[in-house]
Amino acid sequence: MKWLPTRKNKVEAFWKWFKENEHTYFGVTRGNQEELFAVLQRKLQKVNKHLVFEFSVEPVGGKREFTISADGMLDAFDAVFDLHEAAPELERFDIVAFRQPSEEEFSVQFGSRHLARGDVYYTALQDIEHEEVSLTLYVKGLTKDNEDELSPALFILLDSVIGEYNMGVHVGNVEFRPYEAQPHARPIQTVKEFFPVEVL
Repeated sequence: MKWLPTRKNKVEAFWKWFKENEHTYFGVTRGNQEELFAVLQRKLQKVNKHLVFEFSVEPVGGKREFTISADGMLDAFDAVFDLHEAAPELERFDIVAFRQPSEEEFSVQFGSRHLARGDVYYTALQDIEHEEVSLTLYVKGLTKDNEDELSPALFILLDSVIGEYNMGVHVGNVEFRPYEAQPHARPIQTVKEFFPVEVL
């Protein structure tokens, strides 16, 4: 009978491999990035097929951030938690679970214009019992013709404002509507006040 390793074994094997190759990945360059990142992606996906990763561009205090993400897939959230909990102390990397909220400007082009955070407003309905918030996003330039094109970008934008964990766990229903000077709508940047602070 073929032995199949448990997720715990896979997590331990991943960190053993990464620790042995830590300095190689810290020194990654444009010349070897594609090859090294492909190997790292394969290693992560042995733990869970949905896992993805990001490295911070600039080191802080001699370390880069190594973010492990479920790529928005709830089935992979436990794998992210397992990897974060089992992460060893590393000399060159700080391990971050899930994509965190960002203050950086976000924009995406559609047609002849760009969608930015300043183009999106919201109203919220909070369900305290279930710890969920349902949102209606009011989007400048949204039409029936471009809604399918814009929907993925709007989810990415929302993810960048509140973080991947909150997006996956605490967001309920999300609706998109054209913006027409909604009197009660607020700028999308303020929606993070409805969600717990990221602790991982």
